[in-house]
Amino acid sequence: MSFIFLLALIFVFVFFINHFLFGIKNLPPGPNLWQFLCNISPLLKKPHVALQNLAKTYGPLMSIRIGGQLLIVATSPDVVKEIHKTHNRIFSGRYLPSFYYYIPDTKDASLTMAKECNDTWRFLRGIGRGCIFSTSAIESASTMRKSKVIEMVNFVRNKKQGKVLNIEDTVYATFANIITNVMISRNLFSVEGKSANDVKVMKFLQEVIDKSSKLGLADMFPGLKVVDFWSRGKAMHIYDNSNLIWTDLIKERRSTKDKTNSSQDFFDVLDENLFSDVQIALLLTELLIGGTDSTTITSIWLMTELIKNQEVLSRVRNEIRNHAIKENEIDESLLSECQYFHACIKESLRLHVPGPFAVPHRATDTCNVNGYVIPKDSVVLVNAWAIQVDHNNWEDASSFKPERFLDSKIDFRGADFEFIPFGTGQRMCPGANVAIKNVRLVVASLLHYFEWSLPNGVDPSKLDTSDEIGTTLKKAQPLCLIPTWIGK
Repeated sequence: MSFIFLLALIFVFVFFINHFLFGIKNLPPGPNLWQFLCNISPLLKKPHVALQNLAKTYGPLMSIRIGGQLLIVATSPDVVKEIHKTHNRIFSGRYLPSFYYYIPDTKDASLTMAKECNDTWRFLRGIGRGCIFSTSAIESASTMRKSKVIEMVNFVRNKKQGKVLNIEDTVYATFANIITNVMISRNLFSVEGKSANDVKVMKFLQEVIDKSSKLGLADMFPGLKVVDFWSRGKAMHIYDNSNLIWTDLIKERRSTKDKTNSSQDFFDVLDENLFSDVQIALLLTELLIGGTDSTTITSIWLMTELIKNQEVLSRVRNEIRNHAIKENEIDESLLSECQYFHACIKESLRLHVPGPFAVPHRATDTCNVNGYVIPKDSVVLVNAWAIQVDHNNWEDASSFKPERFLDSKIDFRGADFEFIPFGTGQRMCPGANVAIKNVRLVVASLLHYFEWSLPNGVDPSKLDTSDEIGTTLKKAQPLCLIPTWIGK
């Protein structure tokens, strides 16, 4: 280990000598090494806030050296537009910690993480669109979605009424079962509580998320890639655990496939196109994380803001009852008529964007942005959180005000650069529409069938809204509520 550390010190010394003597001219402004080190603590604790503060000094397009890696940070709608609209193709590359690419077979088995928009990525994107993300795919899954939500409602009514319930666990299991039924036509989680299998799967998924957010030696010092044994070890650990989770499920899915049934799930299409079991396992992992983590966080923040703002909650409930109830049940197809409820979802996404930076992009070539040079292979971060709470972009930006979206055409589909909760450009999240659909149905059901109160008679207006960041921006304290059935 001391030898590797010595190599790292030598590399850092050589790098900074080369950088300061022969560095690229006209990079975006940014903190020097000393200024960067002075900001290490806030950057580690709340990077989205620390980078927002640095942008106040250095401007909406910054460059920061992290070892041998150049990081570009965008913090304004105009700069984001130039990056992801004017230079969309150049910034369509992805950057992930090097460990990810040590996992066998990842090169041709990723929707979100693919390094470039190559033919395999386009092929997978097409499969995803046909099976999961298209309007027809979303509508064809409506009966299944309804059944998963009914399972959730029945569990809360029969097992948790009058008791303290951690909403996150129940909502997470519901979203997970919705996406796994689309992928492999079966539940993966128990909505009634964490079974041993639930704990094992959730631990694995969290491990993937955590490791994807941490840099290895080769990420900071590319010249030391050959001795980055830590990243290789992480990769094989993820690979082995992925096989443990999915191998039996894949075998079971093949053995129970009804060949007389023409309907296909995501697994069927991958299997028919000769993807290996390892590739299928990695794709299922990627989609399970994408289909549960951000939707759960969005739902928790939305419920938090509605409980905290009782007048808003009352208006949403009345709107759902007046416009989305058919034969005493919620009709998902009618929820789109609940404009105020939809505005609440947008406002929650604005104020509490689940991914403050989304997945980092990579410049596939050198180009000019905002008058500055962005070198090839630079890592590009868009600070979506900073943009969405900036008082220059939003009136009374720190307050929860759904009304701001009622008479506004601003939407989350990537064309309005002041509001980009699902990203923007060629690599924006393909599941935005299905995510909104799922959140809307789950939260509407929780609001329609139950009254919710805080434990120990706490005043709802005092509900804590502090956050904490990992790879996502979560509520710092669990949302624990007491449900009371109010019927249909």
